[in-house]
Amino acid sequence: MFATNQMQTDFHAHYAATLAISLEKDITIETELGRENYRVALVGSNTHHRTISPGVEMIALLIDPETYEFGSISKYIASGEVKRLDIQNFLPLINSLWSLYYGDLNNDEATKLQLDLLRTVYPFERLETNIDPRIQKIAQKIRMEVPDSIRMNEIGKDFSISEDRLIRLFKEKLGIPLRRYLLWVRILRAVKELKAGNNLTEAAHAAGFSDSAHFSRTFKENFGFIPSLFFGHLKTAEVRFCEPDESPQ
Repeated sequence: MFATNQMQTDFHAHYAATLAISLEKDITIETELGRENYRVALVGSNTHHRTISPGVEMIALLIDPETYEFGSISKYIASGEVKRLDIQNFLPLINSLWSLYYGDLNNDEATKLQLDLLRTVYPFERLETNIDPRIQKIAQKIRMEVPDSIRMNEIGKDFSISEDRLIRLFKEKLGIPLRRYLLWVRILRAVKELKAGNNLTEAAHAAGFSDSAHFSRTFKENFGFIPSLFFGHLKTAEVRFCEPDESPQ
């Protein structure tokens, strides 16, 4: 989850769905179908789009499809689409959103805000998922072990899944090729390293990228801007990690 007033991206697509909320003015999102203005937009995973909203205070919540958080709202959003939501439903959370924007929420408060936002999108009593439990556990294993070397033919061994079947199931259930998921997890690992205060080179190496240029190119392909805009001396955003739950609540 991040807060910024400098959201100006190139066209891109990434694995996570995105809930984008403007705190005052409209956000402009462009897809192949044209430009639309939103106060609240839910962008499906793997949606090719760009955001053109410099000077607009906004919050963006990224939701990975293998998580219980995504599973709880998955009936409401499809890959490749942008859905308009009613800002009136989110106004009870506006003070907390402003607090996040200014960096005034602690981690527990940010995690609670995340769940409140998701329940506003699609009310649910408890976190749930419709993902094959084996695929979900493998995704969790990858998140824990990256950037250590993971052999494709060994990932599924603990779950009695052959390499070929694992690759098919991963793409079918999560909508992303397994190798690209490994890359996505490395990006998130590098972002955590940047958040912790490491420089681009240190973060890139910690996440298994060959160098900072490789990481920056990969980051821009997925987010539409270079990582130095969110970290380092060019920082224009407040970034928070709300770790996915491993079991329903």
